[in-house]
Amino acid sequence: MYVSSLLRVAAVSLALAIPLSPYGVIAADTAATGHATAMRGTAMQVPISEVSNPAGRLANASIQDKNGTSIGTVKKVIVDSDGKVAAVQVDVGGFLGIGSKLVEIKATDLKYEQDRNMLTTTLRKPAIESLPAIKT
Repeated sequence: MYVSSLLRVAAVSLALAIPLSPYGVIAADTAATGHATAMRGTAMQVPISEVSNPAGRLANASIQDKNGTSIGTVKKVIVDSDGKVAAVQVDVGGFLGIGSKLVEIKATDLKYEQDRNMLTTTLRKPAIESLPAIKT
């Protein structure tokens, strides 16, 4: 008796868990990818040229290289006459602000991840640390 009750409960639970329509079982929507998905707040990366209000949104964003290694923090966003991001100035190297330097990374080398307010670069950390320091 206990086993048949358990099977009945399992069958009802399974029936309630599967959404049905007149056309059969409804599958998950997988068509929503790309720019629209990124704007909804997923972990998708977009070019920073597509970021609205880049000076405000990218200020103090973290930067990592393509391997996930932390590079530094955005200190200044440089925009062109059209309001598009041309480059970002990043504080790299050092420890607790000692021995760090300010370098410039071109916008074409960066992607933005909205959920984590993180920029990812195609460059590696040693290449970024070898960039010339910017005089302020």
